[in-house]
Amino acid sequence: MPGRLLVTGDDLGASRAVNASVARCHREGILTSTSLMVAEPAAAEAVALVSELPRLATGLHLVLCDGAAASPPRAIPDLVGTDGKFPSSPLRAGVRDWVQRRRLRGQLEYEIRTQFERYAKTGLPFDHVDGHHHLHMHPVVFEIVQRCMEEHRVPCVRLMRESTAARPPHSRPTEELVPAIFAALARHHRRRLERSGRIRVADEVWGLRATGRLDAALLSHLLRRMQARTLELFTHPREDTEQGRLEEQALCAPEVRRIIRDAGYELISTRTLGKEALA
Repeated sequence: MPGRLLVTGDDLGASRAVNASVARCHREGILTSTSLMVAEPAAAEAVALVSELPRLATGLHLVLCDGAAASPPRAIPDLVGTDGKFPSSPLRAGVRDWVQRRRLRGQLEYEIRTQFERYAKTGLPFDHVDGHHHLHMHPVVFEIVQRCMEEHRVPCVRLMRESTAARPPHSRPTEELVPAIFAALARHHRRRLERSGRIRVADEVWGLRATGRLDAALLSHLLRRMQARTLELFTHPREDTEQGRLEEQALCAPEVRRIIRDAGYELISTRTLGKEALA
C-alpha cells in the first residue's frame, strides 16, 4: 500500500557529533526532520547549522529526563538536582511525575513552557514536538504539551504507536511491555487531539524496538514491512559512537532509498504533515 514516510533525527543539539550527523543524513540520506534539545551544549551550533538547511523540518525535543533543564534549578527544585540535570532514568522520572503530580504540576508546566519559549526564540520553523525517551506522552505532561502547542501553533506531535510489524528479528517477548504502554497512551492522547482538530500525528511511529540496534540490515527489514498510510521513523545518528555511525550509514545507504522507492512510499517531513492541520 503506497504511503508516506517521515524520517526524524532526534537529539539535535546534544553534541557537535549529533549535529554533524543529522546534517549529513539530511543532505546525503533520507532524513527529513530533526528535533532540538534546547538546553544541551551544542544547541546554539545546531540552530546555526540547520538554519542553512531550509528543507529540513525542525521541532522541539522536549527533555524531562536524561538531560539538562532550560529553567534554573531554583525554579524547579523538585525536578532537577543542583546541577540543573533531570534524573537519568525515564522510568524514575515518569513514576515520580505521576506519584507527586499535584506538587510537581506547576514546576513541570514552568519547565515545559520555558523549553517551548526558548525554541521559539531560535527563529527556526516550529514544525513539531516530540520528547526525549517519549516522556512528553506522560499523562500529566501531555496535557501541558498540548496547550503549549496550541498557543505556539505547532501543528504536529509524535505519538509513539509501533505495530508488531516493527519487531526486529529474534526479539524477545519481554520487550513488548513498553510498546504496549505507549500504544495505550497514544490511543488516549489521539482522542484528545481529535477533539481539538488542530494537531496532526502520523498513523504509526517506528523506532522504539530498534533503538540501540538500528543498522542498514535492520532498517531495510523494517522498510519492507511498512504498511501504515503515514509512518514516522525516529533515529539517533551520531558520528562519535559505533551505534551512531551505523545509523548514519544506514540512513545514507543507496539501497535504503531504493527500498523506499520500490515500496511506493513518498519521503515527507513533519512540515508537510503539519501543513495539513493548518489548511
